[in-house]
Amino acid sequence: GTSLGGGTFLGLSRLLTQCSTFEEALELASRGDNRNVDKLVKDIYGGDYSKFHLSGDTVASSFGQMNLNEKIAGASKEDLAKATLMMITNNIGSIARLCCRAEGIERVVFVGNFLRINTIAMKSLATAMEFWSQGTMKALFCEHEGYFGAVGCMLELMKSN
Repeated sequence: GTSLGGGTFLGLSRLLTQCSTFEEALELASRGDNRNVDKLVKDIYGGDYSKFHLSGDTVASSFGQMNLNEKIAGASKEDLAKATLMMITNNIGSIARLCCRAEGIERVVFVGNFLRINTIAMKSLATAMEFWSQGTMKALFCEHEGYFGAVGCMLELMKSN
């Protein structure tokens, strides 16, 4: 696992947007555009970076546009929430893909409360796993995903007794 997840998303979203709940943070993110906050490949190269098959809309630096005063002024609460969501989702996907590649695993099951009612993150993880693995890895999601950490702990405890 990673320390990045639902708690990180909510904590950063509360700091940046003054929202109160996870659901409110997701609602803000659903109306935002992270491209107003993140530095994209096209911001650096002027378009797609074909040498590495990167679309110009690929995030090159999370919150990278926030180095410019005029961009800060133009970023809405919704944009900040979406950028926060995408930063965490991209990092979770990257860690998962690298771990799967190291272990020769082609399917990864994502669990945890971060994914509860979070269709933006699920779609992004599925797309990223497919793209970055060149179609060799698939992201899978479970119903009641928030309980799987507790189930894993219980199963591990049962093994040791």
